[in-house]
Amino acid sequence: MKIMKFSIAFFLIFCLLSCGQKEDPYYKISGPTMGTTYNITVQTTDPMSAQKGIDSILADFNLSMSAYIDTSTLSYFNAAESKYCFDPKKDPYFEPIFIKSKEVFKATGGAFNPSIAPLVNYYGFGYKEKKRLKETDTLIVKELLKLLLFDSINLMKDQTGQLCITKTNKNIKLDFNSISPGYAVDVLATYFEAKGIINYMIEVGGEIRARGTNDKKKVWVIGINKPSAKAKDTEIELPLLLYNKSLATSGNYRNSYESKGQKFAHIINPFTGLSQPTDILSATIIADDCITADAFATAFMVLGLEKSLLLLKELKGIDACFIYDIEGDGVFEFRASDGFSQYYLDNEQK
Repeated sequence: MKIMKFSIAFFLIFCLLSCGQKEDPYYKISGPTMGTTYNITVQTTDPMSAQKGIDSILADFNLSMSAYIDTSTLSYFNAAESKYCFDPKKDPYFEPIFIKSKEVFKATGGAFNPSIAPLVNYYGFGYKEKKRLKETDTLIVKELLKLLLFDSINLMKDQTGQLCITKTNKNIKLDFNSISPGYAVDVLATYFEAKGIINYMIEVGGEIRARGTNDKKKVWVIGINKPSAKAKDTEIELPLLLYNKSLATSGNYRNSYESKGQKFAHIINPFTGLSQPTDILSATIIADDCITADAFATAFMVLGLEKSLLLLKELKGIDACFIYDIEGDGVFEFRASDGFSQYYLDNEQK
């Protein structure tokens, strides 16, 4: 799962269009956030104001979701004995993420499970000491599996108007890294649109939303990376057109390590407790909102190819493409939903 880490945002802004043109110029705004980076291209007359708004939103987002900040809502809950209450006016982000997580948890039969945090930490991918395992202790894994009780965690409003999140075991902890970057994208998109901005591309930790057109008045082209640990970040396996949609890609080909011939992957199976890759190298999901795309990208990686394809037929408003290599010969194979073909980059736009 993606690692959250609070850091002060910095940015690099530069104009993509000449100042002599009548139309508003496009700017690129980028920086670190949530243990990863964000990259935004936006058409605006006031890039400094846009940057200020982005910084403010992402700073507040970290105070909700960061496991590295002791005073975040998430950290307070993880440290609580049984209950933590907070003011939803001060933290408007936790509740929508929790509600969506419950929805996807149910839709995937538990494949998407934010209570995976104890196992994420055990395998060295979490917010605690990132200590790599030499080998898996099945007894420890068995005990940690008992803490994956997301269905027992409840969020409700008390008589004072505060939201209280409860758990049945003090050692239950949550990790929203597989959904919070997607929601951050949605929040930033809402901020832009409230400002009347209609042409933008927002990317946070690889999760993307694009609206309108780019500086060349064409649909945004988003490249899906080659799903190989040896591939460079610039190596594109699949270019896609994205218009008023959100996209998220998940994979185990980079955030992993090997020990004694065993590969440990950062997406952990909540059913078995094992940190092992499935037969999917990468899952790319396209949906209306990025929070949905982000969560299902992780769930599909857990489920594997055949179960994912079956679930995909039951879901509405979601298209997906899975890249895999059954024979292990480096030749990638693709399986996609029927609607995914509309996003392929045709020959005229290459």
